[in-house]
This record gives sequence, C-alpha cells and structure tokens, in this order.
Amino acid sequence: MMENWPPLNRPFLFPEVALLRRWHKEREEVWDAFRRRWLVLGPEEWVRQHLAHYLVNHLGYPKNRLVIEKRVAGGVDSTRMDLLVIGKEGEPLVLVECKAPQTMLSEEVWWQVSGYEMQIPAPVVAVTNGLEMEVRQRAPQGWLNLPGIPPVSAWRRRASKGTKPGLSGK
Repeated sequence: MMENWPPLNRPFLFPEVALLRRWHKEREEVWDAFRRRWLVLGPEEWVRQHLAHYLVNHLGYPKNRLVIEKRVAGGVDSTRMDLLVIGKEGEPLVLVECKAPQTMLSEEVWWQVSGYEMQIPAPVVAVTNGLEMEVRQRAPQGWLNLPGIPPVSAWRRRASKGTKPGLSGK
C-alpha cells in the first residue's frame, strides 16, 4: 500500500491529495477523477495523479483542459505521453513527462519528452518524479529553464499582451 509515499527521505513537491483508493484483484487501484476510472496505482501513477490535482487546484488550470496518457505516434512505435495541458482552442500549452520518485531526471528522460514534443509542439515542457521538477520554455535561442510550470493566469496575462507565458517581464 502506498500510504507513506514517496518512499524516499525527501519531501514530495506536490501537496498531498486524498486519493480514493481500493484493492481489486490483489492490486491497489486509484480513482482517476480526470479520466473517471480506476487505475492501477504504481509509483508513476502516484506522481501523475498528484501533478494533475496540483495543476487544477493550485495553478488554476480547468480540469477539462488536461489530457492524460494519450497515445503519440512516433515513427515505427507509438507511445503514451503522460500529461498535456491544452488551451481554449485545443492548442498544446504544457507537456509533462512523469516518472517514478526513484527515477533520476536525466538527459535520457529529456530525450523521451523531446520526442513527444516533436509530435505535440508545446511551448512549455516539464519532467517530474514528484521529488524534483525541471521545466523548460521554448524561446528563439533554444530552451530556457523556468522555476516551475506557469499558472493559468500567466497564459491569460501573456495572451492579452501578445507574448508567451513563463518569463516575467520579458
């Protein structure tokens, strides 16, 4: 049972969420309020659920703008991206790859998410393992590091000024 997650001696990035959980067929499941179904509760799903709730409850993104675990065609293979935040017109805003808390956020993880980003060109891309998060924003000179995922208000504010979110005053 995942009562005391994360299992490492480091603080979890996202606020604790009272997830509805159950045991079914000898495995723990979690109710996904976004996809409205029971899912096997593994380490990566734990991170994904907390991130989704954080985006809605703390950063102000509407629940219906989260696209969770959708298939992305990529050459010979097709894979699943973890989480995408879309705008009012369905345009990609934030693409996030979630990893288990034990997974290091290496360049290999960034290569994985960059493959998704080629298919879904989001201006902000992030990777998280629940213990740390790296966020990057596309810019003319390449990718810039951000301190975190911009709140929904940054997109609204920037849209009214005709600029991109994330970097304050620039």
